[in-house]
Amino acid sequence: MDRARRRKAWTLLALACASAGSGCSQFGSRQRIEESRRTIQALRAENDRLQDQVLTLRNDNQDLSERAVDDARRVAALSGSVEDYRSSIHAYQAERDELKDSFRALRDGLPDAVRSALATDGDRRVARVEPDSEPPATPPTPARAERRKPVVAERDEPRRGSGGWLPVR
Repeated sequence: MDRARRRKAWTLLALACASAGSGCSQFGSRQRIEESRRTIQALRAENDRLQDQVLTLRNDNQDLSERAVDDARRVAALSGSVEDYRSSIHAYQAERDELKDSFRALRDGLPDAVRSALATDGDRRVARVEPDSEPPATPPTPARAERRKPVVAERDEPRRGSGGWLPVR
């Protein structure tokens, strides 16, 4: 080939590459390559961070699901024990009512004098008076003036000192 043809071919090739843009050139500008490297590095770092976050969230999810299973077991056990406590409380209440009814039946079967003696101070009830029997006699309560004064016991007597003075307590 002669020189003129070569020059024409190179010119056409240069014009074609220039019109095609940067895709035709074998090497891009250094700024663009550095920017691409920084973008790739940032994307890889973000990808690694997201993978770590996914791993952390998976572990948290697994821990929470295990805790939920444990809590469900605990709730089931507690509800079983609550049911047991309820049934035992109902049994105790039924037994108490039974004993109360038995005591009332026993008390009602006793004579009136014994029944009034069994009653507590705050629970005094007038005994039913049967026509055949007399009401029980209650001793009269002494008036305030008639009550006896306490007697001093030997251990309560004060000790006399040698000079007639009493020791201070």
